[in-house]
Amino acid sequence: MQSLFQNLFGSLSGEWKLNLETQVPRNDLYKSRIASSRPTLGFFLLLICSAVIATLGLISNSSAVVIGAMIVAPLMDPILSLAFGLAISNNKLVKRSAITVIIGVITVIATATLLGWILDASEVNREIYSRTAPNLIDLGIAVAAAIAGSFTLTRDRLSNSIAGVAIAVALVPPLCVCGIGLSMGKEVIAVFGRGSVAGLSNQISEGSFLLFLANLIGITFASLMMFLLQRYGSIRRSWRNLLAWLGLLGLLCIPLASSLHDFSVRQNIDAEFVRFKAGRVKQFKMTERNPYLWKKVKLLYSNVRVINNNATIELVLTAQEGLITQPVVDDLHHEIITRSRKDYGIDAISINISVIPNQIFKYNITKGQQS
Repeated sequence: MQSLFQNLFGSLSGEWKLNLETQVPRNDLYKSRIASSRPTLGFFLLLICSAVIATLGLISNSSAVVIGAMIVAPLMDPILSLAFGLAISNNKLVKRSAITVIIGVITVIATATLLGWILDASEVNREIYSRTAPNLIDLGIAVAAAIAGSFTLTRDRLSNSIAGVAIAVALVPPLCVCGIGLSMGKEVIAVFGRGSVAGLSNQISEGSFLLFLANLIGITFASLMMFLLQRYGSIRRSWRNLLAWLGLLGLLCIPLASSLHDFSVRQNIDAEFVRFKAGRVKQFKMTERNPYLWKKVKLLYSNVRVINNNATIELVLTAQEGLITQPVVDDLHHEIITRSRKDYGIDAISINISVIPNQIFKYNITKGQQS
């Protein structure tokens, strides 16, 4: 019985080892990367279609449509060709791939800008807003996706996984958000549930393009490392390219690290309001001075934004008419500022509190009375 299991395991492990360790020959991979670096008609057709799909999905706030655009987008191929050219120190392949990427970026942004202008996009929903504040987490996703994508290229049996890699890294949607931001005027309306924020157009374009740069640099550097580790190139010949992209990665980490801190602070503050929404008033520190009153108040919507350690908080409350007075709102405002500075180290904070009053009409009808 023991020998039977050993033979079975040996045959299975041998087959598994054979499949995973068979690399695509260097010449075959070089030919495929040369083909992928050229800006063909099919490349532009797919790129424009993916830009249209992503832009419409972003404007309509549909995550499913945006995911569909990620699958169609062909922008990952020339970036991997760029990394392969850097690994083998082929300047011609590097230049051709870089030009294709640049043309692709301009095409996507121009398409999104045109669609945003035609559709008169003026509202910033969550699908758009979520791509305007990149951090180190996004860079980590790009690096992991690049490792998977470059490894997939070097294995014949794993080529079907490239669609999943494209979904994970999402190159086209940030560029479309950048184009949508450019199509908007100086004053835009950001809609989050029942709340709204104005004047986000510059932040939208800059933040989304920074997200694309994080994806681009992370993918290129990680793919370059993977190609070198699999001996498709020589570190002796490509060490300058490696150091250059490592330097770009280090520079990129500076703004992304700051964004990660802002992201952490925003999550902590937002968690406070989540407790209030769930009815756990006693756990909501900012209303602990008058919990009986706040049990009668419902938080309809909360939005927290933190940029460079400066916070903006939007709240929409509803309560019985006359229950929330100006002193009560002033007390909440003061408590939020105090807690935010003490617990989270916020430098500056802007708070917008909206109160929607509601009226309660009660009717007691007994038998024999007319309604």
